[in-house]
Amino acid sequence: MPTPVYTKPVTDPMAWTGQDFSSKDDFAFDLTKRHVDALKSILHATRHKDRDEITTEDARHPDLNDDLRKVYEEVMFGRGLVCVRGFPVEEHSIDELERIYWAFCTHFGYLVSNNSFGHRMVRVQEEILPNGKQPARGTKSSAELAMHNDAADILALLCVYPAAKGGESQFSSGPAAHNRILAERPDLLPVLYEGFPHHRRSEQPDDQPDVTPYNVPVFSQIDGRICINFTYSSILPAMKTLGREFTPEQEEAIELLRRVLVEQQVEFRLESGEAAIANNFAMCHSRSDFVSANDPKRRRCFLRAWMEVPLSDRRLPIGREYFHMENKDGRLGYDPVPGREGKIPRNDYANVDEQLAEMFRAAQAKPKI
Repeated sequence: MPTPVYTKPVTDPMAWTGQDFSSKDDFAFDLTKRHVDALKSILHATRHKDRDEITTEDARHPDLNDDLRKVYEEVMFGRGLVCVRGFPVEEHSIDELERIYWAFCTHFGYLVSNNSFGHRMVRVQEEILPNGKQPARGTKSSAELAMHNDAADILALLCVYPAAKGGESQFSSGPAAHNRILAERPDLLPVLYEGFPHHRRSEQPDDQPDVTPYNVPVFSQIDGRICINFTYSSILPAMKTLGREFTPEQEEAIELLRRVLVEQQVEFRLESGEAAIANNFAMCHSRSDFVSANDPKRRRCFLRAWMEVPLSDRRLPIGREYFHMENKDGRLGYDPVPGREGKIPRNDYANVDEQLAEMFRAAQAKPKI
């Protein structure tokens, strides 16, 4: 069942619009030499371990703990977005950088799998298919991505190398979008609280359906703390797969939300060594299309991690219908599916034909404002 519609304006720091920021300096946290030296010491101390075996305890350090706790508090209970700057990209190989970033991310929660392959950290980097076709998986495409949510409490994106052109990051507050719709079209909020089915893109185990057998609420709330969970490129293919059409009211609500999220976004460019840490269920995010550098060693590359926080801090309400996956291990993200790794290309989805893949790609385009 959806939560009751919240009918008061949200006034907490999470309800910002892009106009509230003059630049990313307004929400930046700069790593000092002390912080970087601490991360390097963790890299050295854990050199005998595989990356995914580096634990929360391994990554604790007196020169990191208190400051990164403040960043966590800002992400979970403040404005929900922090740009962390100063990662030592040029001093380390990509494998070493992944280990440093992994240790950093453990301060924000448990790293969950980003896909059914079981990858708990992925490289967001373009892979060009035959005939120049863009992959359906956004992490492997250079196409723009519309506003959407990922599959965990916290999203963390570290820029290793930026694009030669484009690739700007955009974030938009869910509580601020809720405020705008409450002010302009309160009659449409119940539609968004009721939600829509989501297509799971065959990331789920083979014994589960491709489309959620329930609606996932776009908006939900706990004591006025607004949660947003909106991915149009999962909703549209789900409706088509089920043979359903949007009602006029549903289409109006979705198009209004898509437009408001873009109009109220903050846009900025992450440079090499900068990371965006965001409260995933407080805001949607997107990016512009991009062109990578010609040098294959410096093509646009980001590291993406998803973190799960303690239930007491979670913004997403607890309940089957609030999340589009039904993971058997109870975590967010995606349960690894045995046999997927190696059989399915990393830029593709299992059991998704070209017609459905094209629907994913088309629905990832932004609305024209």
